[in-house]
Amino acid sequence: MLLREPREPNPAEASENLRIIRDLMERSTRYSTFSGLSGILAGTAAIIGTLLTYHLQPGAKAFLVIWSAVVAFALLNDYLITKRKARGVGKHIVSRLGKQMVLASMPGLGLGTLLTLFFWQHGLLAYIYPVWMLCYGIAVSAVGLFSQREVTYLGRTFLLMGAVNLLFFPNYGLVGMALSFGVLHIAYGILIAQKNQKEAQQGGFGIR
Repeated sequence: MLLREPREPNPAEASENLRIIRDLMERSTRYSTFSGLSGILAGTAAIIGTLLTYHLQPGAKAFLVIWSAVVAFALLNDYLITKRKARGVGKHIVSRLGKQMVLASMPGLGLGTLLTLFFWQHGLLAYIYPVWMLCYGIAVSAVGLFSQREVTYLGRTFLLMGAVNLLFFPNYGLVGMALSFGVLHIAYGILIAQKNQKEAQQGGFGIR
């Protein structure tokens, strides 16, 4: 039996292999996380929530019902759309990456829930909106560590808008909600949908 001499590693070949692997991982992450459509639907639900809150001027319990419904609608649609996307590319919606993203978002979302209960107990719900922006911004920024850079930009924008609203316009929280959770989510959703469609055409994927 002839023994082949060990081949010296080729740095250029190794670098190219790493680039291909990294590109495949990025594309896999990109197509298994955020959907443009879910962003648009979440933004629309947030605008409806702000309009209902503004016109109805609900009490504390009705206020929580309205915004709990908005959150539930956004989460349900995101779950269903993500599940459809995952099935389309042969993946499971429950994955190691998905679990990491959920765990990363929990501190920010948990803090938002805790502060909401505190503001409710002390009759300060009128000032909760910038707190929601900040807590959501923290959660999204953490998720951005495992996803495309646009997610990180979205989280940072929420943090900036929440800080400005809290420090300079605390009495215009509903306006801040409409602009951040509403308009910003819709703009982000349109951007991601267009980007995913372009990448799908280039890479042979048909899932948005």
